[in-house]
Amino acid sequence: MQNNSLRAEEIIIDDITLQNKDGEVLASSRDVAERFNKNHKEVLRSISNIEKEMSTAQFCALFKTSEYKASNGKMNKEFLMNRDGFSLLCMGFTGKDALGWKLKYIEAFNKMEDALKHQNEMALPTTYKEA
Repeated sequence: MQNNSLRAEEIIIDDITLQNKDGEVLASSRDVAERFNKNHKEVLRSISNIEKEMSTAQFCALFKTSEYKASNGKMNKEFLMNRDGFSLLCMGFTGKDALGWKLKYIEAFNKMEDALKHQNEMALPTTYKEA
C-alpha cells in the first residue's frame, strides 16, 4: 500500500470536499463516511474488503492509504480514493439520502476534473514560440 504524506489542495464543491493531489482528484474516506451517514470504521472495513478481492496494483490505482490527525492528536488511517474507487465503494450504499450524495460527488468530481484540465491547458505552451 502507498502512504501519501504530501500536502493536497482541498476544494469544497456543493458540500463535497475533494483534494487535488498531484493532479489527481481524490475523496477522503472520512468525508464519504460523514456524507453517507456511516461510521468511518464501516467505510474502512468496506475498503479493506474491496482490497481483498483485487490485485494490489488494481487496488493502488483506486485507493491511497493516508493518515489524519484526530482531535485527540492521534494519527489515524484513512483512504483517499479517485473517482473509480469512490464509485466502486459507494455503488452499494443505499438509504434515503445515498442517491443524492452519489450525484453530488459525481458532479463535484466532474467540476474539479474540468477545472484541472482547463488549468493544465492554460499552463502548457502549445508552440515553440510560446515555450
